[in-house]
Amino acid sequence: MERRAIQELARKARVYGPEYAEWALRRRRLERFAALLESTEGPVRLFSMMECYSKRERLALRLERSPLALAWQDAEFRRDGLRGDSVGEGVEFFNLSMREAHGLLCDCGYGGMAMFRTPLSHLVAQRARRLAAKRCWTEWRHLFADWADAIATRIGARASV
Repeated sequence: MERRAIQELARKARVYGPEYAEWALRRRRLERFAALLESTEGPVRLFSMMECYSKRERLALRLERSPLALAWQDAEFRRDGLRGDSVGEGVEFFNLSMREAHGLLCDCGYGGMAMFRTPLSHLVAQRARRLAAKRCWTEWRHLFADWADAIATRIGARASV
């Protein structure tokens, strides 16, 4: 194996920082979470009126048969570092903002959807997949930097002609 400086590698390939790895990990975990929810038999319970609690109380919320309780029962998630089934543990493990956690785990965001034939676990899985697919600023920043580099190279090539 040959050692190279990052600057040298960056001239030949895209080099991403640790923020990109965090985003990719979040995406992989949320996709797995969605698959777990879709394969769940039986009812899933959502938190009620999460927004009415203080942040400390919200982070400590736990509920039997919640999506987070189902994730906690999964051995692979526990091996990956999920330490419990509270909202706080879920927010940390899945790298969610409080707004994203509320939209995913609180019943107020699902309104009248319970009357449809789609199981609630599948609706939560759909939202988890949407969160997984959401591009983060870090990825956009890298894509923009690559584009800007290509433009600068072209401009530089024209100027030297």
